[in-house]
Amino acid sequence: MNLRIADFFIGTLSGALMALCSHLAIPTGLNMLLAMLLGGLIGMILMMVLMILLMPFFGAFEVMIPLYINAMLVGMPAGMLSTLAYPSLSNLTLVGAIIGFFVYLLVYRSNKKLAQS
Repeated sequence: MNLRIADFFIGTLSGALMALCSHLAIPTGLNMLLAMLLGGLIGMILMMVLMILLMPFFGAFEVMIPLYINAMLVGMPAGMLSTLAYPSLSNLTLVGAIIGFFVYLLVYRSNKKLAQS
């Protein structure tokens, strides 16, 4: 079964979802260090929920690796940016999706490299 398209959607959409939830949960004006920790925690909680939901359908490797990387690479910066007044919800969600897309590319390249050796 070819799961390359699932890798793309898991990486990109989970990044957008983590950024969205971090932005909605963290109030503007909170201390940035605390917001970074809360954003990482929100990312890890979403990672666990998404792993439980997606693993039976797509397998462990296609789900765990992108979600683990996205949890920290999206959750922490999204939490920190949520404390500032200027980023809008759509911009922050777009940044999360872009980071998730780059995580997808990273996983795809490492899969390809491991398959060739």
